Amino acid sequence: MLKKLKIEILFSIILMLFFWVWGIMFLYLMINNMSFIISWEIFSFLSSFVELDILFDWISCSFSSLVCLISSSVCLFSMSYMKSDINKKRFIVILMLFVMSMNFLIFIPSVVSLILGWDGLGLVSFCLVIYYQNNKSLSAGMLTVMMNRVGDCFILGSISIMMMGHWNYLCIWWFNLFEICMFFVVIAGMTKSAQIPFSSWLPAAMAAPTPVSALVHSSTLVTAGVYLLIRFYNNFLDINFFFSFLLFFSVITTLMSGVCAIFENDMKKIIALSTLSQLGVMMMSLSMGLPMLSLFHLYTHAMFKALLFLCGGSIINSYSGMQDIRDIKGVMKSLPFTGVIMNLCNMALCGFPFLAGFYSKDMIIEMMLSSEVNFFMMLMCLLGVCLTLLYSMRMSMIVMWGDSNSMNYENMSDDDNMIIISMLFLCGGALFGGFIYQNLVICFYSFIILPLVYKLIVNFLLLFCFFISLSLWMVEKKMKIDSLIYWMNMKMWFLSSLCSYPLVMSLKVMSNSNLKLVDMGWFELMGGQGIYMMMKKMFSFMEWWMLIFFNINLIIFILLIFMF
Repeated sequence: MLKKLKIEILFSIILMLFFWVWGIMFLYLMINNMSFIISWEIFSFLSSFVELDILFDWISCSFSSLVCLISSSVCLFSMSYMKSDINKKRFIVILMLFVMSMNFLIFIPSVVSLILGWDGLGLVSFCLVIYYQNNKSLSAGMLTVMMNRVGDCFILGSISIMMMGHWNYLCIWWFNLFEICMFFVVIAGMTKSAQIPFSSWLPAAMAAPTPVSALVHSSTLVTAGVYLLIRFYNNFLDINFFFSFLLFFSVITTLMSGVCAIFENDMKKIIALSTLSQLGVMMMSLSMGLPMLSLFHLYTHAMFKALLFLCGGSIINSYSGMQDIRDIKGVMKSLPFTGVIMNLCNMALCGFPFLAGFYSKDMIIEMMLSSEVNFFMMLMCLLGVCLTLLYSMRMSMIVMWGDSNSMNYENMSDDDNMIIISMLFLCGGALFGGFIYQNLVICFYSFIILPLVYKLIVNFLLLFCFFISLSLWMVEKKMKIDSLIYWMNMKMWFLSSLCSYPLVMSLKVMSNSNLKLVDMGWFELMGGQGIYMMMKKMFSFMEWWMLIFFNINLIIFILLIFMF
C-alpha cells in the first residue's frame, strides 16, 4: 500500500499528522500553563558529559505545528507544480531536510546544538536555490549562502563568548561580555530575517522553485531570525541600545521593501518584498517591547503568505512560466478560484478588517500609537503600512482585472485537485487564523484606549491608499522605465553592490591569496606534493649512489680476477 503512494502524498500525510500532534500538545501546554525540557545524555566520560536538550512549550509546539501544516500543503502543491521535473523525488527529500532543520531550530534551547538547525537552514536553502541549474540560480544561491554565513559567524562568536558552563539561552545570566554577546545574537537574527543591510539575498532567493519560496518566505528561513530574537528577548531588557537599534533598522527595511515593491514587475519578487516588509513589522513590534505580538504577526503572516505564494505559483504554472505582471492579466477570467484566493491573501496582507492580518497588524499599530515611540518613527511606520496597501492593490489590479494583451488563455482552468486541496488547507488560516489565535488561544489583551482619530487611522489609510493605487495604476503606463528612480528601486537601493558585492569580493580575494600562499605555496612544499618531490629526489640520489657503488665494485672485481 505504501509503495503505491507517491512520495509527496506520503510526506504530506506524515506532516499533517505532526501538525495535529503538535497542535494538541500546544493546546495542552497552553491551557495548563506549563512547559518541560527533555534532556538526553548522548555520552559521558569521567566527569564530562554531552547532553541534548529538547524544549516543549506552547511557543515551540505552536510554531512547529504551523511549519508542518504549511509544509504539508507545499508537498501537495509541488506534486502538481513539479510533475514534469525528472528529479522531483530529490526535490521533496531536500524540502524535508529543510523542514527538519527548522524543527531543530525550534525545539533545541542550547545555542551550540541550535547550530544544527541554524546552519542546516542555510546549507539546505543553498541546495534549493540552485535547484534550477543555471548561472542566475547559482549566483543567487551564492549570495544567499554568503549572507547567511555572516549570521553563522556571529552565532559562533556568541557561543565563544558564553563561558558559563552551559549554552542554554533559557538560563543566561549577566557576565562581563554579556552586551557584546547579545549584540552578536541581534546581528545574527538580522541576517537571517534579511534586515538592512542584509536584505539583498531575500529577493535573489526567488530563483528557487515556487514551492520552496512558499515554505522559505512564510514560516521557515526568514522567520528563524525573528524567532531567535523572541527567545532571547528577556536578555535584551537590560541593554539600552537594543530597542532603538532594532527599531531604526526595522523601519528602514519596511520602507525600502515597500518602495521597491511598487516599482517591481516580477510577481514572485513583489511577494518576496512584501515578506521583507512584514519582517520589518515583526522586528518593529519586537523593538517596541511586544514579543508576543511579533510572534502573533509571524503566525498570521505565515498562513496568508504561504497561500499567496501558492496562488502565484499556480498562475505562473498556468501562464507557461511567465512572472512579469505586465504579461499576466485577466486572471479572474482565466483562473477564477486562484484569483479569489489571491485577492483574499492580498486583503489579509493589507490588514483588511476581520481577515488574519488585521488582528495582528491593527493591534501593533494601536500599541505603537499608545506607546512613547518617536513621532518621526511613528510616521515612518504608518508610511510603511501605506506602502503595503499600495503594492498589494497594484498587483491585484494589474494581474486580476487588467486586459489581457498577450496570448489566448481561454483554455486555462484551475481544476487541479492537488493545487485546490493545498490552497484550501491554508485558506482557513488566512481567513480565521487571526481570530482563533487572538480570542480562543493566545487571549491577547485587545482593549486599547485611544482617541477616535487614532482608532480610525487604519481605516482611513485603507481608503486613502486604495484611491492612490487607482491613480498609480492609471499613471504607470506613462512612467519612464529608464528613469533613475525606477532603476534604483528595481536594484533595491543598490544593496547588492553596496553590501553583498564587497562581502563576496573580499572572500574571493582572500580565497585567491590563500590559494597562492597556502595551496600553491607552503602546501606545495610541505604537503603531499612537496613530500613526493623530496622523496623522488632522495630516491634518485640513492639510485645514483648505488649505481656508482656498483660500478666501483665491478671494477674492483675485474681487477682482482686479472691480478690473481
